[in-house]
Formats: sequence, structure tokens, C-alpha cells
Amino acid sequence: MKKETLRRLLREYLDNTINSADGNDLLNYLNNASTDEVTDLIEEGLLRLDEGPVFKGKQSDDVLIRIKSDPRFTKTAAVPEPEIIKFYQKSWLQIAAAILIVSTLGLFAVRHSRPTKIPAQLAANPSSVIVPGSKKATLVMGNGRVILLEDAGNGVLAKAGGSSVVKTRSGEIVYHGKNTLQAADNKENYNTLTTPKGGEYQVVLPDGTKVWLNAASSISYPVAFTGNERHVKLTGEAYFEVTKDKHKPFYVDINSVEVKVVGTHFNISGYSDEEQITTTLLEGSVQVTKNKSQLFIIPGQQAVVNYSSDHIAVSAANIDDVMAWKNGYFTFNDENIRNIMKKVSRWYDVDIDYQGTITDQNFGGTYFRSKSIVELLHHLERVGKVHFKIIGRRITVME
Repeated sequence: MKKETLRRLLREYLDNTINSADGNDLLNYLNNASTDEVTDLIEEGLLRLDEGPVFKGKQSDDVLIRIKSDPRFTKTAAVPEPEIIKFYQKSWLQIAAAILIVSTLGLFAVRHSRPTKIPAQLAANPSSVIVPGSKKATLVMGNGRVILLEDAGNGVLAKAGGSSVVKTRSGEIVYHGKNTLQAADNKENYNTLTTPKGGEYQVVLPDGTKVWLNAASSISYPVAFTGNERHVKLTGEAYFEVTKDKHKPFYVDINSVEVKVVGTHFNISGYSDEEQITTTLLEGSVQVTKNKSQLFIIPGQQAVVNYSSDHIAVSAANIDDVMAWKNGYFTFNDENIRNIMKKVSRWYDVDIDYQGTITDQNFGGTYFRSKSIVELLHHLERVGKVHFKIIGRRITVME
């Protein structure tokens, strides 16, 4: 089993999102894994983290009980010999500790750098007004009506083209009604959902397609898909689960790039402060087009198009990294501080300044997006030659 797959399965297990088949694969792998294999994985995950795997109180018991009694797959998983059970439980204890520490505290590593003490200016200036992002967005109807979804109550918000626009208890927008209109290309029949910095939201389009919007993003779409094609326009980043309809291909237009699908799960990222548009495919088939350049990608691949070029580059994708934002994580895989701070700026709705010369440093790690920005910056400081100062909603980065 590849390490990336193993990391994903461990995370899904502890997040309670793993399915039976993956659970069986994971347990069977760990039953047969050598001590060195498991230890290497933990050491890699805990690179330069001082605390190491530590459980206190009932945490270890809770984890072991959860694993042993999980009704989804423990009954069908291969049962090891008694002497292996002891090793298996110990290994699970170590791995669970490692993953919980990563999830709770955040985990970071930087190349060629030693941990440093937390600067007084960061510890002394925690900003209570800086909170993690949440479900908030603005819906602009075709008639110009503006609805602040954070403040709107649940239930029917408006009528549009024979459809009802509904806000659900789970915090998403759903279109109910007949998917028919005589003039779907009329601007009055288009809605735009926009998330601010520090916001995210989900919409179920009139055809049943599900869209998750990341922070500082927007999607424009008709209140009914007519004709032989389905078109939406995107800015920023979104994850799509497109309802399959072979007679009506689904198109996403983002800047000058067009992505064509039929029934597919994929992620698109193309922020204006980035240099490229990245389309990552999880399921199905995708055709990426920019001007005269065109190609298909298969699941597990991503297509990258620079704004300044028509060339489309295809490579293997790290699905865990791409989908981290939707699953509630920051995952930094050998990223420099400027790229990291772009993500921090969008999610925590803060401005970023740089003071002096900031040398290239590559960080790696995982951190819950629901946790404090101060803790996140603390971890970056501890493992890298970088310091932060918070004044109001402005963060200054310096060495």
C-alpha cells in the first residue's frame, strides 16, 4: 500500500468517514505490516515535532475500543494470530496518537531548518477578532436581489424561473422545481453565489450537481439548464460532483479555460493571485481546453494551465492535498511561505505583509482549518526561520 493511501485511510478512519472496503484494507495492511514500516510512517509524520506521540487519560482506551468494536468492518477484516494482535494494537495506538496530534495541534516540517523559540511579538498579540472561516456567502439573484445567506433563515428564500431557492439546515442552497425555462440565457435567469474571504458554501444546482465553494470564490449558473449543454462560470476554487447526463455535457468556464464533463467528480482552482488554473480529476473523465489546446485527463491526474500560456501540462495528482480544503484541513506539501500565507489570508480573512528579505523555505504539514490562526503561526515559527506579528487583521511575515 502506498504511503499516501495509508495516510488517507488513517485520516478517514479517525474522521469517521471511512467505508467498509477501505476499512478492511487498512486493518489487513496493518495486521501484516512490519514494526519498521509502521515506525517509519510515524517518524515521517512527526518530523521535527518535539512532543512525539503521547496519550493521556482515556484517549488510548477510547481509540482502542473504537477500533476493536467498529461494526463497519472489524467483523469482516482478517483476524491475525494472537501474537500479532498485540503488535497490531500497539501499532494502532502509536499511529492514532500521531494522527490525533497532527489533527489537534498541527504538524509542520521545513527543510534545513531547526526549531526556534516562539517570538514574544506573536505570543503577545493574539487577535481575538481573527477567527477561522465559516459558512457564509452572498446570493445575487438575476433580478438584482441580494441575499446574505449567513443572516437568512432556513427555508424558501426566493422563487426563480419556476424553481424555489431553499436554504437547508445544513447550510447549503438547493434549487427545487422543474428544470425548464424558455430563455435560460437571459441574465435574469442567472444566479451568482459568492463566498468572501473567510467563507465557504455549498450549492445544489437545478440539475442536482453539487458544488462546494472555497473561500473568496464565486459561481454563476442558470436557474434551469435548457438546451443541449450545461454551463457555469467559476472564479476561485470549487469541488464539483456533476450529475450524469450524457445528452447534456457540463461545462465550467474559469478565466480562459473551459472544462467539459458528463458525470464527474473534480476540483478546479484558479485564483486571480495565482499563476495557473489546476483541474484535478477524482472520478469520470474531463476535457480541458484553452484556445486551441485540448486534452483529456483520467482519475488521479491533474491538468495545469498557466495564465500566460495555452500549454496544458498533465501530471499525477496528490488527491489528499487537493481535497484537504473541502475536508477541513490545510495540507502543505513542500510549499513555500508565500503560497501558505495566500491560503491563510483567504481562510482567516487577513491581510499579509512581508518585512525584509524572506528566503525560500518549504514547509509540510497538516492542520485543521477550524483551529486558531495563532496556533498555526506558532507551529510555522517553531520549525522554520520565519516570524509573524499580528496587528488587528494584518499579519507581518519576517525572518
